[in-house]
Amino acid sequence: MDLLFGFLIFAGIFAVYDALRKVNNNILDQTEEIKKLHEELSKGNKN
Repeated sequence: MDLLFGFLIFAGIFAVYDALRKVNNNILDQTEEIKKLHEELSKGNKN
């Protein structure tokens, strides 16, 4: 029984870690897209 609870706690911690990793990757991707859009807009304004 203790082994089951230990496994469930481990699985829960891993699930939270995985969710946070996915959110972080999405934020990083969005930041890169914003940088690209900013560069494109800056180039467009110079012409």
